[in-house]
Amino acid sequence: NEKFTSFHNAFLNNLTYIYIPKNTEVKEPIELSSAIDSNAFGHLIVVAEDNSKFTLVEDSSSSNDDSAYNSKIVEMFIGKNCNVNYGNVQLLNQNTFNFTIKKAVVGANSTLNWMDCCFGSKVTLSEVTAILDGDGAVTNNHGIFFGSKQQQFDLVNKSIHNAPHTVSDIFTKGVLTGSSKCLYRGLVRIESNAFGSNGYQKEDTLLLSEDAAADSIPNLEIENNDVRCTHGASIGRIDREKLFYMKSRGLNDEQATREYVKGFFEPLIQKIQIQNLRDNMHEMIGERMK
Repeated sequence: NEKFTSFHNAFLNNLTYIYIPKNTEVKEPIELSSAIDSNAFGHLIVVAEDNSKFTLVEDSSSSNDDSAYNSKIVEMFIGKNCNVNYGNVQLLNQNTFNFTIKKAVVGANSTLNWMDCCFGSKVTLSEVTAILDGDGAVTNNHGIFFGSKQQQFDLVNKSIHNAPHTVSDIFTKGVLTGSSKCLYRGLVRIESNAFGSNGYQKEDTLLLSEDAAADSIPNLEIENNDVRCTHGASIGRIDREKLFYMKSRGLNDEQATREYVKGFFEPLIQKIQIQNLRDNMHEMIGERMK
């Protein structure tokens, strides 16, 4: 990642800075959209002072079908007693190589809700890290991915507990079709000073074709005994009995598979804090199913 980051810094051509003053509640979501037509190197810095509340939604797409390289780094610095929702939807064309790092430092008694949606690109390397740096800080790091054809995803999610009574929830669900592949790596790290903390991570992948492949590597690193940590991962195929049941009720193969996939994603979709993103998720997944 250091090589990718150095490459990014050398060719940075788009810097966005968002500042939320102390005691500020932004009523409407802040929306950032980008349409990539060539190589892009974007950097987003967000500074949220104490007692602030806002929602930020980013989406990236391609304006043509040309090959491209997209590099994006997001850094968020969140003060005390804040409530922040961040959603990202990646819809790049399948000729684009995509490299992205997102990192946040979360202050005392603040909550950060991530929602990272990875649908596009040829190859994606994505790393999301939340550093819980204040007593009582909370992060909900949720992600959805859907791969088709020859897409390849390398996804990393990290929660670093660096203060007492901090809570993290990493929950990722993905579907792979065609000959697409995904490597998922999760980490919950409890530092020695983070007593009374709670870390959770879960990753589920559904394979819809024989050639699709997934590998999941959940990790826990615990330096304090007074904590609670759990993790799990599952990789599987459609339950044929459930598919048969839906077909017996009049659905054909395609319709039954669509409904199965919708049901697979639903527990995660219901956790999305951003209303517009939650409302549009079924439509985006439906487009991918085509």
